[in-house]
Amino acid sequence: MRVIIDIEDNKKGKSFIEFIKELPFIKFKIKEDGKRDKKGEFSELFGIWKNRDITKESLREEAWR
Repeated sequence: MRVIIDIEDNKKGKSFIEFIKELPFIKFKIKEDGKRDKKGEFSELFGIWKNRDITKESLREEAWR
């Protein structure tokens, strides 16, 4: 079973997570709310482009032909 819990109060959320960690039958993953802290390279976002010479500019040129 998978349950997603959205906790608005960070302090209470951390306390809840500490409690959950003590229960041996529960495994959990923390997923951040999708905010990016730093900018990455565009080509790193997609595995199919790894080790290929593709840039944002080349994609734009290809798309507008």
